Amino acid sequence: MIKIILYVIIGLIVGLSMGTIGIGAGLLSMPLLIYSGLTIKQSIATVMVMQLLPQSLPGVLNYKNNIKLIPTLFVTGASIIGIWIGSYLVKHKYIGEKTLYRIITIFLFLSSIYFFIKHC
Repeated sequence: MIKIILYVIIGLIVGLSMGTIGIGAGLLSMPLLIYSGLTIKQSIATVMVMQLLPQSLPGVLNYKNNIKLIPTLFVTGASIIGIWIGSYLVKHKYIGEKTLYRIITIFLFLSSIYFFIKHC
């Protein structure tokens, strides 16, 4: 029961962040899910399911007047290809679990520095 409450809290935090600043699915949920005890692969799978539809649909409805069709289509299309390639590389162990942790650590670190320098 404690784990379920923890997952609900993570979902609320990530959802609130996604709805307000558009960041949450990877940047927040990955570390939070890992801290909760999931492996990195389980966390990635959870984030993929979250992004499938339930997480994005309410935001799309609220932001629908701000969607620019051409950039959205190209970014979404390229993202689908990138997700397939990335998940294939992990599934077939071309990228190991230790490397995944390094990649997310570097990404979070560099993102934090960028936002701090640019906006603080």
